[in-house]
Amino acid sequence: MSQVSVAPAERVFRRHPLRTAGGSLLLTVVFAAAVLFLLPKFLPPNMTISTRGTIVLVVVIAITLAVWIGAFWFRNIRVIVRADSVEIGRPGSTETYSRATTAFRSKITEHRTNGFRTGTTRALIAWTGGRETVIELPGFTRTTFNELMAQLTPISAPPAVDPVEAARARAKLPTTFTIDASKERSLGRGFLIAAIVFAAATIGTVLMAFTPGFLEGELSALILIAPMAGVAAIGFGIGAAQRYRVARTTPTQISLSHHGIRIGEVDHPYAQLTRIWLTPPAYPIRRIRIERAAGRSITHVLGSTRITMTPDYAAFLEAVRAETAPWPGLLSLDLE
Repeated sequence: MSQVSVAPAERVFRRHPLRTAGGSLLLTVVFAAAVLFLLPKFLPPNMTISTRGTIVLVVVIAITLAVWIGAFWFRNIRVIVRADSVEIGRPGSTETYSRATTAFRSKITEHRTNGFRTGTTRALIAWTGGRETVIELPGFTRTTFNELMAQLTPISAPPAVDPVEAARARAKLPTTFTIDASKERSLGRGFLIAAIVFAAATIGTVLMAFTPGFLEGELSALILIAPMAGVAAIGFGIGAAQRYRVARTTPTQISLSHHGIRIGEVDHPYAQLTRIWLTPPAYPIRRIRIERAAGRSITHVLGSTRITMTPDYAAFLEAVRAETAPWPGLLSLDLE
């Protein structure tokens, strides 16, 4: 859950109060439970029960206050974007940057433990007066952060003053792009075949186990193959489903015009869209997410190590940027 409030001539980006309260409540419960179970073990055994209870209660109250004050004061970072300035900080302690002399960029750090994603840290980098300042934005969701960066660093090309020159510039850019997802489908097919083989091995081993005398014979140890093959079949089956899902969301062709974007056989007029989100070219997986004025958003995969676009994705981003120039704010970067 995130919150983006709009005020005249300014936009305020911050973590939603309910999200902050929910996190604080969870931390309070965890710390209070730890204190109740662990602290009495470190108190003198001859201490009275009432004294023990008082000490535990005081510690719990202190921790609760620290958690809630920290969440609603020290980590309550707000970014107020105005036409000429950007104010960043918590209430009572803010710093103002002039938009004319400050360059902003994003910094996103993905945290992993044993290969599993455990969280994402998003930060705003302000470069002004030869000094770089990194401001962490705790609790900012992907949606809120993307909206913030769309305000600070818009990538839409400004409308051209001369329509003729704009038309000539667009004419030099490609308008039709083809996408090849054959490698993705091949990988999914390989996973599916492996899943079928392991599933057959599991079924075969189980059927052999019901053969009279099999469990007393020398080949009885083969029964151990069943659980391992079963797990492998499930794993490869999930992998195959994921690969085929990605391939299904990958169109074979995209066409651009000054009226709209055509993905596969579906037309998306710019006038009916509220936002076009494109991942940066440097991302390992490139996607386009289209938000329509009526209806839910649509996401397509356009590139990865197994999906290629011709011409390349960077050219596609530049072409979309040029075609959407008459629609300020329509195109934004999707920073995952």
